[in-house]
Amino acid sequence: MKWSLLKASQTGLLVLGLMLAVFVTGCETTGGAVGSEPLPSTASDPNALGPDLLRAGDRIRIVISDIPDATLPTEQQVPEDGKLTLPKGVEINLLGKKRTDIEKEIQDIYVNQRRIYRRMSVIIERLSLSISVGGEVRTAGPIAYLGDMTVTKAINAAGGFTEYADRTAVIVTRANRQQVIINVKKALSNPKLDLPMYPGDSIYVKRSIL
Repeated sequence: MKWSLLKASQTGLLVLGLMLAVFVTGCETTGGAVGSEPLPSTASDPNALGPDLLRAGDRIRIVISDIPDATLPTEQQVPEDGKLTLPKGVEINLLGKKRTDIEKEIQDIYVNQRRIYRRMSVIIERLSLSISVGGEVRTAGPIAYLGDMTVTKAINAAGGFTEYADRTAVIVTRANRQQVIINVKKALSNPKLDLPMYPGDSIYVKRSIL
């Protein structure tokens, strides 16, 4: 009887040990391979991605109408902190918000919160959507932004690389100043590496040292 209990206890400990080993191995596997670099997180930075999100440097036109003392449409550049002061001392933060959401927010402040007007219309237009491409490309300068723009498409729109271009370390600078290094040679064969571009972003192609 004692021998049976001892054997059962040893078997139970062996099973428990195997379960712990499997659990630890699973944790190490999901943690990622040693030496791999995690992709930059954008979940905490709503200004990093999204073609319809306003960001620092964007030029916009604000049209306010359907009110008795309507001002002329104003063109402004979104400042670094994203804060703009509108008529009647209304302050609004634009960063990381969609244009349509900002329009509704402005209307809500004037009509519902402060009750300055009974009704009003707000339209925000985005001006000169462009991406800057510089360095070792055929035609450096701003290019028109297209909705499906990627790094390789932007470089092609700038005339392509020169013969001196370093295609393995192209610098992409987001409008929020976050920088990413792209190996365009790999991106051409793997579309997942061909990052999307957004208004206000820039690309710089370095000169190869070879």
